[in-house]
Amino acid sequence: AEAMAERIDFYTTLNLTRSSALQDVKRAYKKLALQKHPDMEKGTDAEFVAIGLAYHVLSNPKLRAQYDASELEFSTTRALLVDSFDMPKALEAFEAFFGTANPFATVTKGVNELFDAAEQDRKPKPSPPIALVLSCTLLDLYNGVKKIVAVPKKRIASSGAVEAYTKTYVITAEPYWIDGTTLVFEKDQDDVTGDVVFTVQVEPHETFSIIGYNLHMVCQMPLFQALTGTVLPIMMPDGRKLNLSVEEVVDPDYVKTVKGEGLPDKQTGERGDLVISFKIQFPKKFESLQKQLLHLALCLPSDLLDPTNQQRQLLQTAMKLPANLADTEKKKVADVIKLTVKRDEIPPPE
Repeated sequence: AEAMAERIDFYTTLNLTRSSALQDVKRAYKKLALQKHPDMEKGTDAEFVAIGLAYHVLSNPKLRAQYDASELEFSTTRALLVDSFDMPKALEAFEAFFGTANPFATVTKGVNELFDAAEQDRKPKPSPPIALVLSCTLLDLYNGVKKIVAVPKKRIASSGAVEAYTKTYVITAEPYWIDGTTLVFEKDQDDVTGDVVFTVQVEPHETFSIIGYNLHMVCQMPLFQALTGTVLPIMMPDGRKLNLSVEEVVDPDYVKTVKGEGLPDKQTGERGDLVISFKIQFPKKFESLQKQLLHLALCLPSDLLDPTNQQRQLLQTAMKLPANLADTEKKKVADVIKLTVKRDEIPPPE
């Protein structure tokens, strides 16, 4: 230990003087440790260990003070430290200082990153995504119509220059698209104008509106159909004719739902519904006979509910009479009318 202390001057090893500050010690170690690292062409194990030991002592205020007080005394009292400071200890100090056992890779990486950054700076910056609206009708969605859209773009040519070109997108409409569906087409590698993002916009339909995956429609219905029932012929967007029986009494707030006749939901695999609301068409006025018949229909006496009641049978027969009666049939009807009139003329019993 004494011999080592005699032949090693820690300050000389790091090219420093006793007045050098701690920052000078660190700066000197950084430079020499990289130069004399065993992995470097001019590096040797002995020099690398000596540099590591010098830095270890001079960067520690307590050890440096002991060393400055007396190099010989330091070699005696710190013999174990000096003798045991070998290559593993030197590498440990190196890794602690640089934060890695191989800073050369980090340096190389940093240089490469600088070159890469410079190269990227020379390249044209890609533009933000191109946002476009893809307008579709309901029939387009149901029938899978192909939409062809030409988009002007820019790319880097083989010469390195930026050139304009047109990219054509062929897009097949899907029945599960709804308003706001987005379609993203990523840019080509040499493209500098960004991705193309289409937002689906479903055009208004003359019959149907779309809410979520449901088809909604409003049906104009005369009052008599609302009260007596009817069959609604509905032409669906896919070309089918849906004959929908409406047997219930329809009031202005009534909504009829037909399950599974809406748009398909791609995620669930199920279809939405057809939702029908009604707008009842009321007549402007009624003739006297119409009012009588309406009153009779809406306020039907209980005895007329009996199928054997003659008044009921007579009423049903009158409703079925054809317009072109034979003369004999006309005479029979006239006799019945006379009978009814005569009975009406008989005063009620007192």
